[in-house]
Amino acid sequence: MKASPPSQPPPSGAPSDDLAADSTASSSTSVVSLRILEIMAEANAELGVTQLAEALGMPKARVHRHLASLRQEGYVTQNPRSSRYKIGWRLFLLGQRLVRQFDAVGLARPVMEELRDKIGQTIVITTFTDDRVVVLDLVRGRSPLQILLNPGTEYKLHTVAQGKIVLAFGNPMQFMRVLAAPLVACTPHTIVDHDRLRAEIEMVRKRGWAEAPEEVFMGVNALAAPIFLRSGDLFGSMAVVGSIHFLPAQANPATVSALKAAAAKVSELLGAPATTNGA
Repeated sequence: MKASPPSQPPPSGAPSDDLAADSTASSSTSVVSLRILEIMAEANAELGVTQLAEALGMPKARVHRHLASLRQEGYVTQNPRSSRYKIGWRLFLLGQRLVRQFDAVGLARPVMEELRDKIGQTIVITTFTDDRVVVLDLVRGRSPLQILLNPGTEYKLHTVAQGKIVLAFGNPMQFMRVLAAPLVACTPHTIVDHDRLRAEIEMVRKRGWAEAPEEVFMGVNALAAPIFLRSGDLFGSMAVVGSIHFLPAQANPATVSALKAAAAKVSELLGAPATTNGA
């Protein structure tokens, strides 16, 4: 998709609030605030309203209103001498929490490499949103057939093994929301019947791992096992992804065992209780 060029600031003397109104009307308040914070974080320096307005291509008055709200909540602070803004304490604390959460990727990497060396296939670690799983990191396999997969790739929960892990071990309300909506098919093998999905998720809970042969792409299978946090809540999953020729629908017990052990090891590194690791 080709990105549109950023809006240009209005010429000097023009009614700035009216010009650029059309180009920014579609941006929600929250998204504009997030863009302001992103720009400030990237700059790593104090920025003035004019600089932020130019970077965003929107009127200074609008940017000032956002900054006032962010300052009131502690997300930015203002230097009283220069009137410039910088990242505030609240955003710093949020960043610290996110670093702790996503440090799982760094901790998991050696375990993923060890598992890849053992079974030869691509190893993936994912987390999840309300309705999708998101690839955080992967270690490419050594198979001659490679799956095109990159960090940031998203899939609907019911279509992939990693999503079935979320539905089995995540918040039950999330599973109820999935069951309340139509299930869209990606391939002829995608589970689109609600009763069949319920039975599948119950089986995943009992055996502690999930599979999805050709359910999101023809010719591709994945096996996944849960990764838990110190709180006992689900972080996401570790998965083996590969061609159906190397990961057949009848999963190799040795591959499943190695996957579950690797996922449990990452959970242990994250401080998860032992009772969650042996699902």
